[in-house]
Amino acid sequence: MGQSMRPSQFITTYGPGAILEGPNGPRVINNIALSGILNHKPLDQLEIPDQRLSDSLLNGAGIIRLPTNAELNIVETTHIYETRQFPAWSLCIKNNHNKLYKYYNNRGCPDCGPFANSYEGWLKSRKEAIRFVMACPNGHMDDVNWPALVRHKKKPCFPQYLIWQGGGGALKNVKIICPDCGGDFNLGSAYASEIDCTGYFPERNERQQCEASAKMMQRGASNLRLPEIISSLTIPSRDTRLHQLLAHSTIINILYTSNITNKAELLEKLHALVQRNRLQPNIYDEIARYDEELVVNAVKDVCEPINTQSEHDYRVTEFNALQVAGTRGAPLQVSSTPGAPPLFEVIRHDVKIFKGPNGIPIRVTPVSRLRVVMVQLGYRRLDFNGQLVHTDHHDGIKQWYPGVETFGEGVFIDLAPENGAASIDHFQLKGDESKNWFEAFTHPSDYGIRPDIIEKNELHPVFVWWHTLSHRLISSLSIDSGYSSASIRERVFVKIDENDPTKATGGVLLYTTQPGGDGTLGGLIGLVPDFDKVLKRVFRNVDTCSNDPLCSEEKFGRDKLNGSACYVCQFVSETSCEHRNMLLDRSLLMENLP
Repeated sequence: MGQSMRPSQFITTYGPGAILEGPNGPRVINNIALSGILNHKPLDQLEIPDQRLSDSLLNGAGIIRLPTNAELNIVETTHIYETRQFPAWSLCIKNNHNKLYKYYNNRGCPDCGPFANSYEGWLKSRKEAIRFVMACPNGHMDDVNWPALVRHKKKPCFPQYLIWQGGGGALKNVKIICPDCGGDFNLGSAYASEIDCTGYFPERNERQQCEASAKMMQRGASNLRLPEIISSLTIPSRDTRLHQLLAHSTIINILYTSNITNKAELLEKLHALVQRNRLQPNIYDEIARYDEELVVNAVKDVCEPINTQSEHDYRVTEFNALQVAGTRGAPLQVSSTPGAPPLFEVIRHDVKIFKGPNGIPIRVTPVSRLRVVMVQLGYRRLDFNGQLVHTDHHDGIKQWYPGVETFGEGVFIDLAPENGAASIDHFQLKGDESKNWFEAFTHPSDYGIRPDIIEKNELHPVFVWWHTLSHRLISSLSIDSGYSSASIRERVFVKIDENDPTKATGGVLLYTTQPGGDGTLGGLIGLVPDFDKVLKRVFRNVDTCSNDPLCSEEKFGRDKLNGSACYVCQFVSETSCEHRNMLLDRSLLMENLP
């Protein structure tokens, strides 16, 4: 029996190179090429079309989703994604045997005696898998070479097992002994030492040269694999079902290389793809049902270049769309698209404005329809400064990244603009904390901040202000919405004036989505009419934390990525925060209440 996992978990938590704790012991998740999922369905049937994301942040790569057992008509107890056992070493503590061994050819713990069959011996070894592995910042992970750590008294010495002596609450109390020569080593000392890296990628089952030093660590450590995820909102004007259909890789290649001016030309080319089994007939039939004008306009939209230079530009596009939707509503008119309702929708008369503690108006925009695509670019090991290991798959033509498509609802919060405008500059932030963050924004290297880890614009005090407010909103919303705080995700926006960096506009989208289906049940947008209660909770206790005065005395400075913030007052679940609980400062918010 395999371990059950939702497709969204594969993207947000696990993915290739992660260790999965299964009922028959730990296993590492293979990459897509070795996963076997393409034996069940071809790539074109697993594609998630998102042209804006693919053509900009993914440099033309496609997005592939994981199929489910139900979709493939395979019983839930049958695995459809291949994994491999890891780590290989095991520790038998049955009857005080205390033997560290590697199961091979029906040979396991020497004190347990022969097994009835090889499966029984293998299963026992898997359930006794050692909890220690080694990893390096270049993304490699391997079994600890236990015999090599022993200071052997004779050379060469190749013991078939090792003796695990001692225990208790500290690793320094454990000594590992070679039964052949009596050599040993202390586990605590080894755990704190650097080990030569073997350059192994278990998800690819391949090795490479690596000059970095590895560390011994526990296989369940949260920093053993840190996923790198980007997400995309479906926003106008490419939010219809027709735009999604035309964004399929097999179709969009035709659109880019042909000057299609009418529906008949398009259908002729698509029919040829169907005949060559390169396009599913149901996609052809669905496109054929659309009117001529809709098809021609959608083809123009899809062929229009997407000018996005960075993730910041990408988010500014989303931010602009959300602000316009808050002012005018979205879609601006009833969608003429047959079939599904729009994937992005804001009803203008549901937008509300409330005043903050100091009288500054705050706009709350309910987003009743929302589509989010999340893509896992790769992972890092040990810390966020480590090398990014990509989890993409190359099919010989283009790259594909694993992703998941989710639907739901959200609440967009920004400062209320005046006289029908879409946005307004953030009010002037005051105090020492604002000066510190702006100095870091202006000279990030002086604060020890690497541009490949933290994007410069995220150091702007307006961004930090909104990010801090976002976390407090998540905690407050979880009380009344029916969603746990771990189910509510954030998307923080900032748009900085190019001519005057002291001026900026900010906002935050708080949303909840789920894969498949028709979205969620309205628990978030249902709170908008009485959102003043949520805001009062947010600002009421901003000046208190049970960790004060320690928390409030913490200041942002060099080699720090937070100001006054801790697990009590500001940190939220890692599934909610896009910025890993960094770039928060309660003191900044406290000194600048709206």
